[in-house]
Amino acid sequence: MRSSHRENPFHRIECWNGSYFRRAELSEVGVYLFIRHYTGVAVCDTLARWSNLLDSAAGTKDREEQIELRRSLNAVAPYHMPDPDPVPYTEDFDMDNPIDDFDDFENEGEDLGDGDEKLEENAFANADPALAAATVGTLHRVVHTNGLHNIAMVSCECHGTDNLPLDLFAAQLLPASLKRIKTLFSAQVLDHFRLCNLELKASAYQFYQLIRRLTTPMAPGEVLDLYREFRRMARIWRWMKKLKWAGYAGGPNKVKDVGAGELAIFCPACPQPGINIPDNWREDHARHVEDFYLYLF
Repeated sequence: MRSSHRENPFHRIECWNGSYFRRAELSEVGVYLFIRHYTGVAVCDTLARWSNLLDSAAGTKDREEQIELRRSLNAVAPYHMPDPDPVPYTEDFDMDNPIDDFDDFENEGEDLGDGDEKLEENAFANADPALAAATVGTLHRVVHTNGLHNIAMVSCECHGTDNLPLDLFAAQLLPASLKRIKTLFSAQVLDHFRLCNLELKASAYQFYQLIRRLTTPMAPGEVLDLYREFRRMARIWRWMKKLKWAGYAGGPNKVKDVGAGELAIFCPACPQPGINIPDNWREDHARHVEDFYLYLF
């Protein structure tokens, strides 16, 4: 589950709790947001070390859960239940010392390389999950098209603290603040709202209520209220889109030099002398027909 969702951290999953499938977060299985640098080396040494630490800690947690699961199954069903198809690693599995046998199975056929590569991969062998959780700190809130997500984020400020928002922009994530970042909005949800507002006339309040219901259908009121932050980010996103359409994105013009009316979209239906009305339209005597203006200005 973790490896298949590395590139899709906002998918929804469920977990069997013994009675039914409950809604779960991908952060519970060790999925995290990996924010690369947008300039220079995308994955620096710090990002690589933190990623190895988290992956190793998740593997340690998986092994502990599997061992605990085997113990609970043996306690419930002490008798042996034959399998129709024998599993390779259960042939010589020692129940008195399951940890050693499990590690042997995990390392069987694994290419650890040699030299520095082997040292780097084993640097965080059997990492403590608590240490990994302390490394990433608290979970970040991410608002996406399918609801609100709580997920860990791995980022690096080796290029400067001011570059972290730019790294997030390159990852199509917009932070609600530029310092002490804890809330993020995906570019997909902001663009989806812009289209819903344009075509469906949906307000920001109605759209965020939809986000809350998508997160927890049976209790949308329990979802964190980020309506104020969402409304502010929607305005910023619309302003950024206008800058892009007006040619300020990546161009020589600076955003601080934008003048009044420069971000307005050209309307082909409006009267434009020399385009859809003659240049001498003011001298046209036919523009007054029964007190009705032929040319609207």
